[in-house]
Amino acid sequence: MIIYNSKNWSLVIKSLFGFGYAYNVRELLKIQSIILIYCLIVVYLRLHVLNNVKEYPIELNVTFLSLIGVIMGLTLVFRTNSSYDRWWEGRKLWGALINESRTMASNFYALLALHPEERRYLAAQIANFAYSLQGHLRDNINMDHFDEAGDVTYIDTIRKAKHIPHRIATNIFVKMEELYKKGLFTDVDKINIKEQIEQFINVMGACERIKNSPIPFSHVSFIKSFIILYCIILPLGMVDTFHYYTIPAVFLISYALAGVEIISEEIEQPFGTDANDLPLLHISNVIKSNVYEIMQVPMDKELPIAKENKMVLI
Repeated sequence: MIIYNSKNWSLVIKSLFGFGYAYNVRELLKIQSIILIYCLIVVYLRLHVLNNVKEYPIELNVTFLSLIGVIMGLTLVFRTNSSYDRWWEGRKLWGALINESRTMASNFYALLALHPEERRYLAAQIANFAYSLQGHLRDNINMDHFDEAGDVTYIDTIRKAKHIPHRIATNIFVKMEELYKKGLFTDVDKINIKEQIEQFINVMGACERIKNSPIPFSHVSFIKSFIILYCIILPLGMVDTFHYYTIPAVFLISYALAGVEIISEEIEQPFGTDANDLPLLHISNVIKSNVYEIMQVPMDKELPIAKENKMVLI
């Protein structure tokens, strides 16, 4: 995820021309190069090949193009809002996971103040759930991030599970029931902790819903087709009025239209590893750090380095 200072305009300009860093610009260059070549051909043919033709074969009123542009703008606003809603919902879900993890850790610490080994096991489970969920959403669970909590067979047992995050949540349920039977938890404690574990599972299910339910293809393909057709007819309608100024004008208009679509593509799946996707590994590190601090037990492993940020602007 790109971290930046929104008040510093110079950094935005730097990212615009820093093609090695600006993901969206690199993608746009591929599209804009085709549009630029097409626009050059249209302008050259009209001004140098068809310049003696009294009645231009294709004549489009600028007002007509403006009305189409307004419709295009409204369509893109809807498209961007749909993608941003998915991104923001994902961020809220992981924010909720941070809060639930801290609350659960506080409860376990208060109830198990005299049982450090039990706290160590549960701290590992809470942290491992976050790491497993971020890996599950990215289809790449890294077992090296997991703490074993003193059990050498733990990793091998977890690896055999078909749904690792759910297996870890179940482990917390099992440990809670075990401690309840030992008399360390009351009935009220058991109910409260059960609700917190259920919140873990709810967050997991909601994240899976976002990941596995992309924006319908017909919706996305229609907008892309609309942009392509608009960019095709735009120079045809502008060339008689603007002549060679048609080229930069079409370039800027198409840059804005295609740019909004590319941004929407990038953020509609917020759990990936693109520049503007959510920093899930960093958030998982925050959860682990907070949980172990609250539970006052040592970590088995250091926090993994989050190499997610494509560009960091301070």
